[in-house]
Amino acid sequence: MTIGVVVFVSRNGGMVVVQHDQGFTLLELLGGEGEIERGDRLRGRWMSLGGESILKDGYAYDVFVQNIYGQINAAVLAARQMGGG
Repeated sequence: MTIGVVVFVSRNGGMVVVQHDQGFTLLELLGGEGEIERGDRLRGRWMSLGGESILKDGYAYDVFVQNIYGQINAAVLAARQMGGG
């Protein structure tokens, strides 16, 4: 697991984009919506797709890794399309 920083959270709090050393990962939170905010430092496996767990301050959140992007604009656009803005 490596550290990433949240750079975008959708209005409903369910879609999150995390910046890490290898790009930008789009996550769908499976519960815990609204508990992750922009600027939070998370620990996770950013390059795997599908169901995963991430850690924030030692607390585990279940997520579904939707996709990995090379550019922030593409990741944020996808998050907005899937998560309502």
